[in-house]
Order: sequence, then C-alpha cells, then structure tokens
Amino acid sequence: MPPRADLRTFNVNDILGDLDHDEKGNVVVPPADNGGNHYDKSGALTNRRGYLLDPSSGDVLENLNGETMFPKKDMDERDEVPGSFAFEKYNFNPHQLMGDFDFENQQP
Repeated sequence: MPPRADLRTFNVNDILGDLDHDEKGNVVVPPADNGGNHYDKSGALTNRRGYLLDPSSGDVLENLNGETMFPKKDMDERDEVPGSFAFEKYNFNPHQLMGDFDFENQQP
C-alpha cells in the first residue's frame, strides 16, 4: 500500500536497505563505488540516504515487496522523501508519551 501522509502509514524503515546503524541509531550508508552508486549489505542499490532504489527507474522501493513507494520525480535534491513524509518519517508523536492529568484547585 503506498504511503499516505494523512493516515501516517509511512515509516522510514519501510524503504531502508539492509544497512548497519551507528551507536546513536543512525543509518550508516557505505561510500559510493567508482560509479557513484551506493549498495546495502545484500548488494541492493540505495541512494545516499540508504533508501532502496529501482535500478532502472530510480524510484524508491518498499523493502518487503519491492513496490514503488516514491517516484524519483517526487524526491528532493538531497535524495529525501517528499516533505509531508520526511517530517513524520519515524511515526513519532510526542503527545502519545504524555499522560492524562486531572487538575484540582487547591485552596490555601
């Protein structure tokens, strides 16, 4: 299913190749080869962000089924996903971490 910003059905892990992470959890993309291409540990083509690419079209692919998630034309000049998805690509909502509080008026 293609991602939808309004449903929050996208997570960056859906498009990452098989890559290592550093001690802070950041993706470590290997250096480009002589042709300027990046590859994950299984030999799949990625961009400089570690997103899986279709070798023929350059579209960003979903890592489980290989279907197109983002056409190449929708990616920005830094190889990042479209803005609405980049903003919430980790599906993190700080409001889900907060508890429910009841306030009472205290009389001195």
